[in-house]
Amino acid sequence: MTSLLTNISAMTALTTLKGINNQLDATSNRVSTGQRVSAASDNAAYWSIATTVRTDNASLSAVKDSLGLGSSAVDTAYNGLNSVLSDLQNLRAKLQTALQPGVDRAKVQVEIKAIQAKMKATADSSTSSGQNWLSVDSSPANGSYRATQSVVAGFSRAASGTVTFSMIGVDVNAIKLYDVNSSSLTTPATAGQVFGSTSLTGTAAFRPADAVVANRGTADFSTTNEVAFSLSLGDGSTATIRLNRAALSSAAADLTRVTSQEFLDAINNQIAADTDATALSGEVVATLDTSGRLTFTTTATGSGTTAQVTVQNVAATGGNTLVDVGFGTGTAGTDARLGRGSAAGTTAGKGILDTADGSTGVSVATIDIAALAGTAGDTALSTIITQVEKAIAKVTDAGTKLGANKTQIDGQKTFVDTLMKANDRTIGILVDADIEEESTKLKALQTQQQLAVQALSIANSGSQNIMSLFRS
Repeated sequence: MTSLLTNISAMTALTTLKGINNQLDATSNRVSTGQRVSAASDNAAYWSIATTVRTDNASLSAVKDSLGLGSSAVDTAYNGLNSVLSDLQNLRAKLQTALQPGVDRAKVQVEIKAIQAKMKATADSSTSSGQNWLSVDSSPANGSYRATQSVVAGFSRAASGTVTFSMIGVDVNAIKLYDVNSSSLTTPATAGQVFGSTSLTGTAAFRPADAVVANRGTADFSTTNEVAFSLSLGDGSTATIRLNRAALSSAAADLTRVTSQEFLDAINNQIAADTDATALSGEVVATLDTSGRLTFTTTATGSGTTAQVTVQNVAATGGNTLVDVGFGTGTAGTDARLGRGSAAGTTAGKGILDTADGSTGVSVATIDIAALAGTAGDTALSTIITQVEKAIAKVTDAGTKLGANKTQIDGQKTFVDTLMKANDRTIGILVDADIEEESTKLKALQTQQQLAVQALSIANSGSQNIMSLFRS
């Protein structure tokens, strides 16, 4: 039925056209924005989740920046420690040179003073983003000082919405080299130690540059080579260590290639085998330090005579040739090295290099050997060398701590970066539009729109057809 009052066909066509236009608007918006959920009205749940994840990513980006700054600060401090470690090794060499008879110690002190100034300048300039962890001022008046520097490493959001941050702590007190402030510290008793001058495998006896690669780092005791020195404690306990072909025949698998471990075991076996009334069995042990140097350490600690060890050359026997393993090959009775332990007590604690040592009364930063002379001067110089050895060990330990912090920070940076990418993928899955699908749909809706407009036009022309019936 056709009605003059109600054009049902036109109303249907108009409704269809409006629906197509609404779909066309939505599809055009997805194509232009690249998102199928760009507002809460598109999908409230997905929009809420995506917004939260975007907020998390913004926080993670800040964490990543914090880790970058922390990594820079750790790198700066580590490079400073590494430079100072080289300076300390140079300082030790200068002090060992000053032990030689006839050396002008006042002139050596000039070089030592230059090294001390360089170490201080290195520590003072090891600053990153306004932070210096090597040269500090821990006095209470300095509100910016933190004994433990914290680097923001991540955050977590609880179901209640509470956000907590995880931290990587850098113990500045354990790595500082200099400190303006002086505090009272309890110092433990230490053992007496004597160190070789160079790494065991770096001595000529262990052939570091031998033409045969397999020989490098091993010693040849198959002929006349011999290592001979005496070990003694301050209480009179003594033993003579003599390593040659006869002594090593039962300890080494191959006398032409004696390894550093076989050599070390042979020394400790001889110490353990010496069991008379003045023996060192159980009182001294031979090891290799972190630099690979042959080291003798007393098992006793403190300032007593049992915590005092001396290493001194003795003559070779049976026509053998005395070889150097870091303690010299001079005439018997020369090249004596003395190491004393220190008693427990308190000291004015500053940094590693400006804390006074209990056995010398001075710090590494204030060592002065210019006036040391005679037997007493030699003894004092040996004690100072031991003090520098301990400082080297502490700086090495500080570098190890910073290396661990660096590894932790770098690992966290990698994790945060991976997490941010995972969050980006999550957001994409929730709100991103499938452009191929949406563009195809857009083309179809444009075609449907044209057809709907044409249908509406046809429906609107129906009333004109009715009018033609009344024409004569």
